[in-house]
Amino acid sequence: MRGDLLVSGFMTTPPPPDQSDPTAGGPQPDPTPPSYGQQTPPPAPDYGQAPPSAPDHGQAPPPGYGQTPPPAYGQTPPPGYGQTPPPAYGQTPPPGGFDGPPPAPGYGAPQGGYPPAPGYGTDPTKVDVGQAFNWAWSKFKNNVGAMVLPGLAALALIIILTVVAVVGAGLSSTEKTIEGPYGSYTETEFSFGGTVLLFLLYLVFIVALFYLQASIISGAVRVANGEPVTASSFLVPTRFGPVLITAIIVGVITSIGMALFVIPGLIAIFFLQFAVVATIDRGLSPIDAIKASFDVAKCKVGDSLVTLILTWLLTAVGAIVCYVGLIVSVPFAQLFFVHCWRRLNGAPIAPPDPA
Repeated sequence: MRGDLLVSGFMTTPPPPDQSDPTAGGPQPDPTPPSYGQQTPPPAPDYGQAPPSAPDHGQAPPPGYGQTPPPAYGQTPPPGYGQTPPPAYGQTPPPGGFDGPPPAPGYGAPQGGYPPAPGYGTDPTKVDVGQAFNWAWSKFKNNVGAMVLPGLAALALIIILTVVAVVGAGLSSTEKTIEGPYGSYTETEFSFGGTVLLFLLYLVFIVALFYLQASIISGAVRVANGEPVTASSFLVPTRFGPVLITAIIVGVITSIGMALFVIPGLIAIFFLQFAVVATIDRGLSPIDAIKASFDVAKCKVGDSLVTLILTWLLTAVGAIVCYVGLIVSVPFAQLFFVHCWRRLNGAPIAPPDPA
């Protein structure tokens, strides 16, 4: 009886379906267990189902949504695929940037004109004495004829004015002998006409010197601009009216400073040394040129002092060799001075002439 029940219970209880039998009911899981760290891929959608729709506005897209899939094996990747992303802010970009190889040397240089003077290093506004001297000498030796014309004109002017002054003084003066307690002496008296004549001659001489000085500085500026040097380059000044006013203002300020125990006058000479060249080179008004000179000298004290002292020494060398030396030393010193002025302003300078 017990055996019949066991046989009956065994027969009535269905056996569990075979997991490997494809005909058995229920889902069939992958018999291969996933590797450690891998995720079980989601089941592929059945044929005919709609692809997942784009996320609604405001919802976060699922991972990978909108990304470009990698190209299939053997296909040409799209442009830009696999390029290195740009570095973070503040990092150095790769050589050549992100748009291709670096440009050829000289690319982007301005068309025409002239490059800045060689030797511009980390500080293009610092005076290079050796470079300024070599530049001035290369320009002077190749244009001696034109550059000595102002000096020759000044020499001829001095001779003419001296002869006129002597003749005029002789015609408009009288000598009178005066008896004194210690003997007699001779005194020369000028008539009113003679006094006026001497004053006019002196005024003409001063204005002519200003004119020639402005011509020399204008010629040096033209050389720094790279313009061809002609006979008129150093004989025709640029903006002579404003230059004359600037020179008069500087002269008055300097004279007042010299009258106040000399030191204020030397300070005025230092701060106002670039006023005339600023009027010519930058086309400034007299007041603006004086301000520009003061600003440059204040910001570049050491270089401005070196420029002033060396320009004065170069001029003094010509004065030592009588007046004839000034015919050479003055234009050469002004070339040196203009080169230093351009460097202090970071302005371009025509390259030196070949040796």
